[in-house]
Amino acid sequence: MVKKLVKIVSVLLLFALLIAGVFFYSIYYSVDHVKLVNETISSTKIPTSMNDIKIAFISDIKYHGFMKKERLSTMMETLETAGADIVIFGGDVFTSFEEQKPDSQTVREITSLLQNIKAPLGKFAVLGDEDLVSKEAKQKVTTILYNSDFEIITNKKLQIRNGSKDSITLIGLDSMINGNPNVSKPFDNISSDEFNIMVTHCPDIINNNEINTKYLDIILSGHSLGGQIYLPLIGALQKSEGADTYSHGKYSINETKLYVSNGLGTVNMDMRLFARPQILIFRLVHEN
Repeated sequence: MVKKLVKIVSVLLLFALLIAGVFFYSIYYSVDHVKLVNETISSTKIPTSMNDIKIAFISDIKYHGFMKKERLSTMMETLETAGADIVIFGGDVFTSFEEQKPDSQTVREITSLLQNIKAPLGKFAVLGDEDLVSKEAKQKVTTILYNSDFEIITNKKLQIRNGSKDSITLIGLDSMINGNPNVSKPFDNISSDEFNIMVTHCPDIINNNEINTKYLDIILSGHSLGGQIYLPLIGALQKSEGADTYSHGKYSINETKLYVSNGLGTVNMDMRLFARPQILIFRLVHEN
C-alpha cells in the first residue's frame, strides 16, 4: 500500500514539475527569445544578380504592450546577425493604440530601433489592422516607418534590383481588416515569368478569389502570432479574424507558398507555447 502511494505521489510530482517547466518556458523564455527561421527559395525566375540575396520578414511588433525597448532591442540584434539585404515589415507596430496611445518617448524609441535596421537593398512595409484602427494611428505609424527609412507599399508593386536591370517583384496588399485592399491595382502588368512576392498583414485574404496565385511565388503575412499558444495535433488555441484558415507556419496553395509568421510581440497575456517569436529569413537562389 505504501509503495503504491509513493508511486502515485512520484507521478503527481513529476507531472507538476512538467507543468511548471512548461509555464516557465512559455512565460520567461519563449517570449524573449526570437528564432531565426531560415528558408532557401530556388527558382529559375530568380535572376543571377539576386542569387544569394537574403530577405528578412518581421511582423507584429506590438510595441508599448508587453513589448518594451529592451526586448525589442535584443530581437533587432538577432535580426542583424542574419545579414539581410532586404527587410520587409508585415504590419502592427503597436497594440491597442486607442486604449494606450504612445507618447513622444515611445515614438522615439521605436523609431530609433527600426531606423537602426540595416538593409542595403531596401526596407519595405505594409500596415496591419492595429496600424489602421484609426486615422490617428495610421498617421502615427506611417510617420514612424517613414522616419525609419521604410517604404510603405500599400496596394502597389515595385521592382527590386541588385546592380542589374533584372529584378524581383514585391507586391504589397492592404490589410483585409481596417484596410482597403485593392486586388487589381498591384497586379496590373504582372508576369508569371518573374519572381513575385506578395506581402499582406492578414493571411486569410488569400481566400479572395480575385487573387490569382499563379502569379505569386511566395506570400508573406502575419497577424495571427502563430496562435501564440499552439499545441501539436490541436493547433492554435485561439484563432483571430483574418487568420482563421491560415494561422501558423507554411502552406502550399496551388504552386504558391504562404508563410504565416509568429511575429515578435504578444497580446492579452505575455506567454508563448510552441509559437516562439520569429524572424523569417529567405535566401534566394538562382536555379539553372
